[in-house]
Amino acid sequence: MPEPYCGRSYVERCSIQGTSWTHPQTLAGKGFDMIQITLSNGLRRFMPARWLVAIVVLFVLMAGFVRHSAGLGIAGLIRDLNGLSPFYAADAPWITGIMFLHMFTGAVLTLQAPLQLVGAIRRRSRRFHRWNGRAMIIFGLFTGFGGIVYATLRGTTGGLFMDISSTSYGILIFIAAVQTYRLARAKKWKQHERWGWRLSVLVISSWLYRMHYVIWDRLTGGWGVTPDMTGPFDRFQAWGYFLGYLLLLEIYFIYAQSRKKRGLARG
Repeated sequence: MPEPYCGRSYVERCSIQGTSWTHPQTLAGKGFDMIQITLSNGLRRFMPARWLVAIVVLFVLMAGFVRHSAGLGIAGLIRDLNGLSPFYAADAPWITGIMFLHMFTGAVLTLQAPLQLVGAIRRRSRRFHRWNGRAMIIFGLFTGFGGIVYATLRGTTGGLFMDISSTSYGILIFIAAVQTYRLARAKKWKQHERWGWRLSVLVISSWLYRMHYVIWDRLTGGWGVTPDMTGPFDRFQAWGYFLGYLLLLEIYFIYAQSRKKRGLARG
């Protein structure tokens, strides 16, 4: 029997005298839909692997900074580093101890922060997310407080300008840690998530500060960088390494909220 034709247009199913027929275009369309579904499922399965690769690469890049900061922090807490480290002050042992504790907790935070930001980890291991977050709050309080104390009482290499920026950085970490914890306790999850992002960005900024210098040195040979950290690039870095990323994060929050509102308006 010849393939039937339905007058209005080709249709998915034609039934003529009990015989069903599917047009080739429809079969092709269904095949394309199946390919889309298969690709979508494949990409969904690939997502955890993608995040795992990203985390591993990030940890490899952070390894040198974490090893140096954690190692120096531990050494300063258990050994006499007089003459071996500019952060060691024999006449102010408690300030020295706070500074080296600040280094160690900052190094640990650098490793913790990326793990808190991965959605797959939050969804699949809520217990890990909670305990890692609690540890981040504690270490964040120590790190922020340590930076404030040292910059205020001992001063930084870059003078008053850097003293103020370092103190501000410590205050922001301290505030972000408190807010993240407070909002979690209040079960205000959206606000808690945003403050968690702010805390994580601030923490990672310490590593990015060092990376900026490495990249800048490769690009310009170190233009604007001086030993006393008062050069033009040093001045920019004093504030830019954390405020710049916080600004980008706030812009992202505004964009995401605006996009959500547009979606609700269309829906």
